[in-house]
Amino acid sequence: MKNFLLTLCTIGGLQLSIASPLQAQSLTVQQQRELSEINTMLSANPMLINSMHQGLNNYLVQRTEKNAFLAENQDWLFNNSVHPVTGDANAAHQIIVFTDYDCPFCKRLEPELEKLIEKHPTIQVINILVPLRQQKPAGARTSSALLALDLWLSDKTQFGQAHQLLMKKSGLHTAESLRHIITSTGNDAWLTASAESQQIVERNMAVFTGFGLRGTPAIMIGEQVIPGFVPYPKLLEVAEHEFTLR
Repeated sequence: MKNFLLTLCTIGGLQLSIASPLQAQSLTVQQQRELSEINTMLSANPMLINSMHQGLNNYLVQRTEKNAFLAENQDWLFNNSVHPVTGDANAAHQIIVFTDYDCPFCKRLEPELEKLIEKHPTIQVINILVPLRQQKPAGARTSSALLALDLWLSDKTQFGQAHQLLMKKSGLHTAESLRHIITSTGNDAWLTASAESQQIVERNMAVFTGFGLRGTPAIMIGEQVIPGFVPYPKLLEVAEHEFTLR
């Protein structure tokens, strides 16, 4: 089972970056040094103790709730064939990407993910489609997310081409741009979204908001959750660390 913690919390007005496994571990040398520094700072500034104590308690409650939420949705994210996958479907390592075909930062992230998969073919990307920027464009009976899902569910060989076209379109998709992509795949049936794809998107949105995420892209790699665009060098660094790749 993949274990994740959101990587940023606020305690006593201070922002602390947290990226640790869910199970307790022995303190590293760096953590021991940092804990000693925190004790020294609190001893010198005792007025901070109460707010930090309350902040830590609040954080632990929130972490417990998010861990429970992840456990409830583990199979939905990682063991579900309804989500489009890029890379080898049998790859040993999985990255979750909450993505939106109308999001400019998601479009920028796509080639970075492609570089990562090319470098490490043992990585696959599971695309969790969340149409945050718009639902169905004016005059359309489908959306970019719904179209991608319908193509993936009906014929995975058509999905790859559509995925590239959906990502390459600058700005928001329109009824015209979606019709063009549908025509290029030769399947006019998906001019109208299926009920199944709409149900998938609804569940994806519920999971996205349940994690407390606010925007796309949002990336889950190993035990880290990274909000926003991440350039290839950072993606590579995190993936190689989390998956112990060389």
